[in-house]
Amino acid sequence: MKLENLNSFTYLIVLSFVSLSINADTLYTELGGSEGINKLVTKAVEVSHADQRIAFLFEDSDDEELIIQISDQICFLSDGPCEYDGQDMDEVHSGMEITEAEFDIFVAIVIDAMEYADISHSSRNKLLALLAPMREEIINQ
Repeated sequence: MKLENLNSFTYLIVLSFVSLSINADTLYTELGGSEGINKLVTKAVEVSHADQRIAFLFEDSDDEELIIQISDQICFLSDGPCEYDGQDMDEVHSGMEITEAEFDIFVAIVIDAMEYADISHSSRNKLLALLAPMREEIINQ
């Protein structure tokens, strides 16, 4: 093999690894890491308190703890470095009797908060896909 061909081959291998590492970003990274996640969660909690349709669901919440727990959960679900040690969604929402309409309002608030946090549409969709299975664990508990 000529040196010229070897250099081209080496160059292609390096490009392949660079391409793989670029595409290997986790959803956690796409969400802006802990800063981006915290920004979207803080905004969602803030807006939820202000929205008269669901504000009563947050009346007794410790917002600081709520933001930490939701942020940790999203961090964990998005392959970030966090551990989620909070309760199951069934336990947390037990007795709240959240309706489908109230849940949908909160989801809309989360979507707006993701926009506020400058999260791309594709990353928003990925996060929503991870959160969607929790719907049944939250509604009518």
